[in-house]
Amino acid sequence: MQHSLAVLAAFGITVSASAAAGERAAPPASDGTAALIRAIAGDPTKRHPLAKLRGPLCLTVAAQDVGFARTVAERIIANAKAAGVPTRRAGCRTNALVMFSEDAATQIAAYRAEGKTFFRHMREREIDAALSGRDPAYVFQAIEPTPRIGEGDAAAGENWTKERSYLRTPQDLVTTLVVIENRAAGSSTPQQLADYATLRLLAQTGEIAAEGHAASHTILSLFATPGAAPPRLSRFDRAYLKSLYKLPRTAFAEEVLAAALAYANRRGES
Repeated sequence: MQHSLAVLAAFGITVSASAAAGERAAPPASDGTAALIRAIAGDPTKRHPLAKLRGPLCLTVAAQDVGFARTVAERIIANAKAAGVPTRRAGCRTNALVMFSEDAATQIAAYRAEGKTFFRHMREREIDAALSGRDPAYVFQAIEPTPRIGEGDAAAGENWTKERSYLRTPQDLVTTLVVIENRAAGSSTPQQLADYATLRLLAQTGEIAAEGHAASHTILSLFATPGAAPPRLSRFDRAYLKSLYKLPRTAFAEEVLAAALAYANRRGES
């Protein structure tokens, strides 16, 4: 199927570290911070590992405007590096794709029928669930459990390996795809769109409702409450992403969220 999309594989680009910096925002009440971070993570099962990329990030951004695609790609890469996510150079095999589409549903249906790479590792019910999401952005993540044979968590100097039950089996994010409707972008800036895509690409996340205190404290509210969404990744978003990729692959969700809470509450963090 032909698409009028300019595809940019954005690697080997030098990006200032300040590009991933967040803006200081008034924090929610202390008793709501933990709930906010759980909401960002999609309220995961506490004693189960959260999925993260199996290999280094190899990103492609597709959009009609090549300059816009480059801007979004540079920003996503900067965010990933700031969170400690390994990245690959140009020429790698794409495992993360962001698409800006005039007709997302039709394009996704065609990709699905053609058995494109980003759907091969997903069950039909998982694809259906992604298509029924509330946001005008479709997120498809192929997640596979990986045996811990040869796992080197102990080398990290942590105690995460004390409980070696089957529950500790890492969940790997094999491929990840985000498709955003062009008409839904509205007045959102390229930075906001890139930051939203960053979080949805690299981690398991939840959809934020228009009601409640979370809207102004996470970029995930971009489509639910565009007027209240922050201008970039919030410190809570970055705390979750950084903690996810810093902790061992066998860390439980409750351990990742506890680390994110501690990081977000550090004095002097923006």
